[in-house]
Amino acid sequence: MNKLSSPRLHVLIDDATVPARVLAELESASALAFSELRERIASGAPVLDVEMFTNDWYDSGAARLLDLLSGWEADDVAYILRETFTEPGDGEVAGEASQITLDELRNMIRSSEEERARTEELDGLRDGGCS
Repeated sequence: MNKLSSPRLHVLIDDATVPARVLAELESASALAFSELRERIASGAPVLDVEMFTNDWYDSGAARLLDLLSGWEADDVAYILRETFTEPGDGEVAGEASQITLDELRNMIRSSEEERARTEELDGLRDGGCS
């Protein structure tokens, strides 16, 4: 079976002099230590690796991420967003990562939430419920 899993969002910090406040936010969001975060920033590795379109994503993960990134944008913290796809079970990237903007991420989240609401409504109608 060669089915791709949910896309993942990689967040990279593009600034070696990132403020301590941002590191503290990342430490809380990622459970990585300051030293690990600094190493990732210096090497260009993702500081966050988030699976998109999961229950957690819809429940609050997407909103928390947008809040975090919007705050960084307001404070001129340089970061890069990349959407990647992985093969289930092996964690290897299957194909090129696509760089996206915060506005594109917002649109993706809005569209996916609308689709999820439509699907839930149709499931409710199929099960005999009323909306």
